Amino acid sequence: MRAVVVAVLLVAAWPASAQAARYGGGTPADSPEQAQRQLTLVGLRTTTADGTGTVWAKVAARCGVGALVQDVQLAADGAFAFRGTVENRFPGGVRRRARVVGSGRVVGSAASGTVRARLTLTRHGRVITRCRTGDRTWQARDPFSLGPPSPARPNTAYYGITTQTHRAFPIVLKVDATGRRVTTVAFEYRHRCKNRDDVELDNITPGGPIAADGTFHLLERFTLHYAEGNERYRVAVDGRFATDGMGGILKVKSVLRSRRTGRVLDRCTTGAHTDFGANF
Repeated sequence: MRAVVVAVLLVAAWPASAQAARYGGGTPADSPEQAQRQLTLVGLRTTTADGTGTVWAKVAARCGVGALVQDVQLAADGAFAFRGTVENRFPGGVRRRARVVGSGRVVGSAASGTVRARLTLTRHGRVITRCRTGDRTWQARDPFSLGPPSPARPNTAYYGITTQTHRAFPIVLKVDATGRRVTTVAFEYRHRCKNRDDVELDNITPGGPIAADGTFHLLERFTLHYAEGNERYRVAVDGRFATDGMGGILKVKSVLRSRRTGRVLDRCTTGAHTDFGANF
């Protein structure tokens, strides 16, 4: 079922000097276990002449995820707002209704704001659960070129985007209080498959140690189980920290095999080379 979105746009003048840009970020999670209560991912793409833009917002709550895609109009000071309701249907007669409300402001290469979501799940018209996130602050960046290698900044979040061009795909990384370990990396990506339609997904990768030269290598494997088979994922995130941010390469691959015969049903990947960049 297609999402049903109700748009509310701000109408205002846009300065002639505005530039097209892509921003990515959100709110980092302290751990994969806390992601469902903390994680927010926000992508923003602005245009040049008329100050319009598109926002992609995904907000995790206790009982599910509220996601919204909406066109917005930026005011002369870079402010914008978004508000909408999205409904999704699931097997077993379950329906999810997500109300997402947010606002933000773009200033140069940075954007920030707040967002909240309210979710209601019903089965055959009867409410089975409700939850809400409360207001969450988010930040996003249009990453600029990085300086020389540098140690990571302790207790700092890095916000940015990947080079996948279909839209502004955000990435958020958090460093622990010692500065020697990545806590989590969360990102959205487009998964290209041979035998299925391309899909847009998100991933929360557990962290790992940061080497003395500011580099890190994170590798994650997991399996998702479906009625027709099992899909094994491999996620690799390699990066380095710099004086003003961090950058690197990420790759997600999956193989779907028949549960009955073991035959490969499909293969999916983010592509051979997906870079990312982020600033704090």
